[in-house]
Amino acid sequence: MADPSKPEREPREFELKLEFDPADLAAIEAHPVLAGLRLDRQTLISVYYDTGDLALHKARLCLRVRNTGKGYMQTIKGMDGMAELFDRPEWEREIKGRDPNLSLAAGTPLEPLLKAGAGEGLRPLFQTSIERGIYHVTTNGSEIEVAVDRGAIETGQRQTPVHEVELELKGGDSADLFRLARSLAATVPLRLAVKTKAERGYELAMNAAPGAEKATRLDLDGNLSCQQAFRAIGQNCLRQIIVNERGVCAGDAQSLHQMRIGLRRLRAAIVAFEKIVADSERDRIKDELKWITNELGPARDLDVFEADILQPMSVTDGGDGRFAETRRAFANARAKAYGTAANSVRTDRFRTVLLDVAEWIEAGPWTRDKSLRKRREEKIAEHAAKLLSRGRKRIRENGADLRALDVKKRHKLRIRTKNLRYAVEFFAGVFPGEKNAERREAALIALKELQDQLGALNDLARREALAANGHDLGEHAHGLLTPKEADVDQLLDRAQQAHADFAKVKSFWE
Repeated sequence: MADPSKPEREPREFELKLEFDPADLAAIEAHPVLAGLRLDRQTLISVYYDTGDLALHKARLCLRVRNTGKGYMQTIKGMDGMAELFDRPEWEREIKGRDPNLSLAAGTPLEPLLKAGAGEGLRPLFQTSIERGIYHVTTNGSEIEVAVDRGAIETGQRQTPVHEVELELKGGDSADLFRLARSLAATVPLRLAVKTKAERGYELAMNAAPGAEKATRLDLDGNLSCQQAFRAIGQNCLRQIIVNERGVCAGDAQSLHQMRIGLRRLRAAIVAFEKIVADSERDRIKDELKWITNELGPARDLDVFEADILQPMSVTDGGDGRFAETRRAFANARAKAYGTAANSVRTDRFRTVLLDVAEWIEAGPWTRDKSLRKRREEKIAEHAAKLLSRGRKRIRENGADLRALDVKKRHKLRIRTKNLRYAVEFFAGVFPGEKNAERREAALIALKELQDQLGALNDLARREALAANGHDLGEHAHGLLTPKEADVDQLLDRAQQAHADFAKVKSFWE
């Protein structure tokens, strides 16, 4: 007989979260897949607990007690793990009262915190009040629970609304879950969401202003298969793209920058695993990611121009009438570019791209192709070692004489440098040990410097393209857009030194 004092490890929860406009609720409930099914309604009041110094949040955990109307359910959830997007670890048990039963935390990641004294400081931090409608869908032999949630997250002083459709795979093939999501999204404009109610609750409790978000921590075990590793990396990148969507629509420069980084990281991950994910969808996915990257590009180019040229010149030329003209023209061009970026992110095409990418990462043809099985099952440590060795060799050889390279070849080297830097970051946890950590850090420093200098050279080359791309920055700006030879020479010297530093770095992957 199982020990009731021990928490039962539930199957890892695999679900998709889709946000909807409240005005579309009736259309969702009338969808042909749902309309003929029994609807179970629940009122769920969930209280989330943490200490005054947010010890659980810092440990990427959450503790929830939910009143289901029939009893109380305590849940401990991981909010990080391998940065999983659709499946998160959770430990769930029925309890007798509304207060947490900490004895049931044994064997969970919460146990060490409790032993350190966190249990004494636990208090309610926020709660969610949700009206939930549940449908049980059977399709192609898969069991999927569809929960339509309406309600709010509340702290006592503040609240934020919740309008979500959650699709949870209870059994079967994840591809069926994505097919159902796509069918629902064809009826109303559902948007893929990645933040849990717990994450949103913590933001509300901390009164955190919406802003740009960097990539979350990624720590892969070297014993993972390439399939498992690519999924974790791909989901990590996809999250970075999605969480910055709202900021891009609001015209926030850092959000746009972080979304572009997420897009570049995902494209770099596809390159790193190109022979493993070599299916009929790969090139289309890459093209769609390139499309949205290009849609964001002009806005970012103008931001770089402002930081590198206009801001320094405002100190020396601020009173010049010609400079004021350039400033006005720049503001108009920037507003137009950010409007284009925001409009692209709001499109059905972008909304569909996110769902396509999510499905491809989790259940694309590459996950079932028998000819790719051996590559999928290879240990990530073996694959990463070969990839990093090959990447280092190419950069050492191709960057030996940067002055001999034209703009196009320098740009290609920059892309390779960037891809290798992201790969080093992806595989940071695959090769543990103090010596490896030191070498890895040295490699990252050198790669970042090389990427920055090559990037600055590329920015100089792109300045002249600003006017050609239809940005009227005024007559005075034409001289500013022409790169100075001395600037190019200085950047080439710095890039060559960074390359020399990288060439000396010893491998950390053997």
